[in-house]
Amino acid sequence: MMHTYTHAELVKRAGRWLRTQGCAVIITEMAGGFQEPDAIGWHPRYSILVECKVSRADFLSDKNKGHQRIGKSMGDTRYYLAPPGIITLVDLPKKWGLLEPYRNGVKRVVYPTEFFQEKDWRNEITLIISAFRRVRGIMPDGVSAKFYEYETKNRATVGIGREEE
Repeated sequence: MMHTYTHAELVKRAGRWLRTQGCAVIITEMAGGFQEPDAIGWHPRYSILVECKVSRADFLSDKNKGHQRIGKSMGDTRYYLAPPGIITLVDLPKKWGLLEPYRNGVKRVVYPTEFFQEKDWRNEITLIISAFRRVRGIMPDGVSAKFYEYETKNRATVGIGREEE
């Protein structure tokens, strides 16, 4: 009997997989501008986008999304994560990789063929800024963050979180 995956389950696996790929910052299912990626992570040198699909119809409807039609999307590398049989190799867009759920994690079925030279930098930056604003604002129950500030040799500072009172 084949397991039926929920979208939320695939997104959670995508987030965990991005951590194993060395991504220091990972955002899942957060709106930020033109796109709402299921999961995106930033490695020190590049970003990885993961779009999760639980049905073939959901995958095929991606072709009609604005960012797909104009060819600009988030992510230097991009993957689809879907149960086996949902996306065939013939269906896979150029340069995209394919992931499938496996046991308690994810396995890579197809590596992306190359980095995307044209990517949507603005939406990636908008998404990160939105995440920082949410973290810096009122913390939901169970979430805590201190204010961290780091001064560089050029006297610039970077901070996130909430200043302690």
